[in-house]
Amino acid sequence: MLAYSLRWEHRLGTEGASIEITLADGRVIRSDSTYGVLNRLQTIPSAHLRASPTDRDYAVQELFAFFVSWLNVFPGAVLNPPTPQGLSGQWRHASEWVVLAARAGLPSLPYRQTSHDKIDTSRLIGRLVPRDTPVQTVIVVGGHVVGSNVSPEIAEGCKRLAEIVNTPLLGVEFTSGLAGHWTFAGATPLPDLTLGGQALLDVLARVLKAEKEVK
Repeated sequence: MLAYSLRWEHRLGTEGASIEITLADGRVIRSDSTYGVLNRLQTIPSAHLRASPTDRDYAVQELFAFFVSWLNVFPGAVLNPPTPQGLSGQWRHASEWVVLAARAGLPSLPYRQTSHDKIDTSRLIGRLVPRDTPVQTVIVVGGHVVGSNVSPEIAEGCKRLAEIVNTPLLGVEFTSGLAGHWTFAGATPLPDLTLGGQALLDVLARVLKAEKEVK
């Protein structure tokens, strides 16, 4: 819907910044009347672009910069704000997540990586374990923790991790051993929200409406 919008008006100046988007169905999105944003963008909508490969790549880069700019003008809660390393939060390699998780106090296994290792796509998106490995997912939303059977220590560690990486909406995955001990298995700024059920919906609503209630 954003790709086929009828009109964009993005203003930048000494008095601030704003965005107004008129969608194809006539609805209008305005930054001054929006109190919260759930940002799930992963890529720039570019299927409608008609250009040579060279010009297309340049246009996508310009559109990426444009999206990072207008997504940063909303005054309320933005889950998650865009970064140059990702439209809905910074994507990190698994090796970086291990260091950050240890800094947050989460239990993690030793991590080793050499130049002889084969490329593991799961590690490129922040996972320490293969895709088919059963995991427990904890979702942090604006300082609130949603997940089943989460110990106070794990909950506090997940909140610290979200603060360290400046990512209000963060999914943190764990493997569970035979003794029930949880071990950090990866993190993502784009967690599967269906895992949180109604409890997550309630927290999302409270966080996104907080700015409006204050006003």
